Amino acid sequence: MTDSYFFENKNILVTGSSGLLGSWLVEDLVDQKTVVTGVSLDNTKDQLLQSKKIIDKIENYYIDISSYEDIKKIVSNKNFDLIFHLAAQTQVTDALKNPLATLKSNIQGTWNMLELSRLYDIPIVSASSDKAYGISDDLPYLETHPLKGQFPYEVSKSSSDLISSMYKNTFGVNVITLRCGNIYGGGDLNWDRLIPGVVKALLNDEKPVLRTKGEFIREWVYVKDVSNAYLGAGKALINNENNFVAYNFSSGETKTVMEIYEIISKSITGELVEPIIKEDSEFEIKNQELDSSRIKDDLGIMSQYTLKDAIGETIKWYEKHLNL
Repeated sequence: MTDSYFFENKNILVTGSSGLLGSWLVEDLVDQKTVVTGVSLDNTKDQLLQSKKIIDKIENYYIDISSYEDIKKIVSNKNFDLIFHLAAQTQVTDALKNPLATLKSNIQGTWNMLELSRLYDIPIVSASSDKAYGISDDLPYLETHPLKGQFPYEVSKSSSDLISSMYKNTFGVNVITLRCGNIYGGGDLNWDRLIPGVVKALLNDEKPVLRTKGEFIREWVYVKDVSNAYLGAGKALINNENNFVAYNFSSGETKTVMEIYEIISKSITGELVEPIIKEDSEFEIKNQELDSSRIKDDLGIMSQYTLKDAIGETIKWYEKHLNL
């Protein structure tokens, strides 16, 4: 666990500050009395920061991080102690519809942040994903497994991770990439994702729609655990305690999509509501599982929440905030 006030008075940049993970991470930093600068694409997605009543406790900029000169103006004037780089296009389905925008955001945005980390000697924690590994029958993924994404989103994560390693190996940039499983939790307002989409439909007495038959296996990790992992990684960078660039992080709990659906359906309605199946999954990795022992052994970071408790908290969040 991170020291309660390790980040007190530190000057931290969070890109993607208005997203699911970004909003929880910003809240944790504000609780530690951190000086936070947030960067997001525009101000139309600030509902989470507003709902947490922290929007006015940080300095906000609305720019596209793929614009090097725009983000450089911020970084060059702020003397940051650390960067949390979360900004990205995170949706597999959106990546298929618009691959160019995905590659630009996820790859160019990452190399921009790494170049600025190099120029101004700022440690950086960069968000990655289990998708960076691509399709593999050799599960669980280890950090030593090859990065071989095949589809647009996966390739964007494989590429950004390789670029991170290049900046470390060539220029000595102090960087950690965190490859997380499927992140979920209250505040995810992307209704195309499984958990928020299902919860919203059931709370509105509608039939949920699933993209697949629910046979794919994923490793699910609660956003509060992920925020804590980022804080731990950031602390390790500042203290020069990390021995690696890449770390997997997840909960160790793998479930099929249908198993997650059944848990949510029974939690909300007391029964299994029959979903609508679209069978639209041609370009998705079927099974994924992470070995998170490296981050536990090297940095002492591990998940704290059980799947049952975390999904329960998530449902309660939507019951309270669904009208955001």
